[in-house]
Amino acid sequence: MSTLQLRLKNCIQTILELEPQIGADLSDRYFVEEFMALRRFLDSVEQMRLGEDDVERLESATATFLEELGLSRRTWQKQRRVLQ
Repeated sequence: MSTLQLRLKNCIQTILELEPQIGADLSDRYFVEEFMALRRFLDSVEQMRLGEDDVERLESATATFLEELGLSRRTWQKQRRVLQ
């Protein structure tokens, strides 16, 4: 697996790890379907041909998503350490 693929997987896994928290707050079926789509997408990352620009854009979108949820990357990493 390439570095770009690993970086993309990390973005997707970060969002998927938030599912229990988001799911508890939002019972909207839309989010359930989106998380299912992300899981399917995660399974196909190894076959993807990615460019640096694509991955940077997705990393930025992931960071923005975390900010909108009130979680900075640093906060999320601290929470993950506590959970582990």
